Amino acid sequence: MPKKASAKAKVNLDLKRELQDFQVRQLKRNFSDLYASKDYGQLCEFFAQDIYAPRDFEERNRSFEQISSYFRNALGERFFHGLIRLLDLYEMSDAMDNLMVVTLEKMGVRKDISQEQYDEAYYRCDNYDERIEQLDLIVECFHFTHSLCQYRFIGMILKTARMTSHLFSSSKDSIVDMLERGYQALRPVKNIKPFTDTIYERELKRLNRIYDFYSQRVASS
Repeated sequence: MPKKASAKAKVNLDLKRELQDFQVRQLKRNFSDLYASKDYGQLCEFFAQDIYAPRDFEERNRSFEQISSYFRNALGERFFHGLIRLLDLYEMSDAMDNLMVVTLEKMGVRKDISQEQYDEAYYRCDNYDERIEQLDLIVECFHFTHSLCQYRFIGMILKTARMTSHLFSSSKDSIVDMLERGYQALRPVKNIKPFTDTIYERELKRLNRIYDFYSQRVASS
């Protein structure tokens, strides 16, 4: 798992929101062709807003825990395990964002994150292996969720969950909302592999570019 900021430490939420907005803009820029694609445009929005930069991890985690038994009974153990892996991805992404925020603050960044500052903080976090793990988990979760969304009964389960979700969480953006958005984005997609291959390859290239650049800078200093 990534090197987390202390669970008890207060994270600058304003800077965290700015970081997440920065990351979403970066994704839209780096994957503009996928965003413009008829096949993957809606899926890109889901990826950016719900998978890569979740804003409400703690509330969503509580919501998931509250209704976990419902999904376990409705979906069975294999499908439920896939949802647990999705929660693992949320937790990992949230921990990485927290570490980025702490690192940016140590660099003296309080707002208006520049690309150079982002890249340097990304390198200073020194969690290359965890970044690779995150990419692997993104691909795993997308393939699992895509296969899940091909079953028509999933739509019925989500509708039932929607009618009872008020019993579990008062959040306006609950786990049920997220799953419904994922279902709507993934169900029309016939082949998920070109999407996940592109995500993995470009993000890996960006990761290596940043680490190569700053490693060389450190070596020459």
